[in-house]
Amino acid sequence: MALSNEQYDALMRQYNHKQARNNQIVAYRTDEVYSAIPTLSELDAEVSKVSVSSITAIFNGENIESAAAASRRRLSELKDRRIKLMEAAGFPADYLEPPYDCPDCKDTGYINGKRCHCFKQAALNIVYKQSNLNNILSKENFNFFDLNVYDENYFEGNSGVSARATAQIALERAQNFVQNFKAKGGNLLLLGQTGCGKTFLSNCIAKALLDEGISVIYFTASELFKVFEEQTFKKNADMADLHDSIFDCDLLIIDDLGTEFPNNFTITKLFQCLNERLLRSKSTVISTNLSLEEMRDTYSERITSRVFSYYDAIRLIGDDIRIKKVMMNK
Repeated sequence: MALSNEQYDALMRQYNHKQARNNQIVAYRTDEVYSAIPTLSELDAEVSKVSVSSITAIFNGENIESAAAASRRRLSELKDRRIKLMEAAGFPADYLEPPYDCPDCKDTGYINGKRCHCFKQAALNIVYKQSNLNNILSKENFNFFDLNVYDENYFEGNSGVSARATAQIALERAQNFVQNFKAKGGNLLLLGQTGCGKTFLSNCIAKALLDEGISVIYFTASELFKVFEEQTFKKNADMADLHDSIFDCDLLIIDDLGTEFPNNFTITKLFQCLNERLLRSKSTVISTNLSLEEMRDTYSERITSRVFSYYDAIRLIGDDIRIKKVMMNK
């Protein structure tokens, strides 16, 4: 992903600030713990001596494996004593560990020379101004998903399952999707009429995964096809970066599919997008007001066959809950 030098420097300053903050916290906590447990500083000094003596033994020609094994045993003993002393004094065992925002890269932005997922998401927020989602996601997340706005007495067809019960099922499946995302990934198709909570549910998923360090890009269908149009016909350099990220991000959310004006261009680009992400094992969430039959009639058989084969469908039903929320707040 392309960042200007100024943007990259600004992002790295954020990581440097995090590291400095972590060091300050650890230094403060170390003084606090040493004051409460005077013998702990002596224990830590012994840990340093063991590490140095192990290296010295190797340079002196002693058996490397034997010296390393002896050092590991002694360090393990000292670590156990350290933890017991801290816990006995009322401190958590990890109290002196830096409080990383991202434990994977330890707030450096890189893992083995490659950009960490947290760096990629931060770059997305800078380049594509996706940070404006933060205001929305602070209110539209699983903590604010209210089943009470769904009618217990609303039913569709002969299913016998109310709107509220359907929403309960949808909520549980969305939460399971999030919980299993890192291990399994997957794709979701959110179905339902206007105002039944599809966008809210997709935002819940986005917020939960962003909190886990997963890179997420959100588009309405119209916005997505505008990027494809700009890249195809105008060769906009900024759009080229965004175009690439559409295929590379961990999760792509396409909201309100079917509200765009469908034509040969949009249908072709949609197929390329969904197919390429499947080939790259990248996950996608699509929400649409269209029924399965309308999707089949609107888009090509190639698209609908992939969606029906590789996406788990979640349905929401009921009246427009946005209107209900306004009435409930009066």
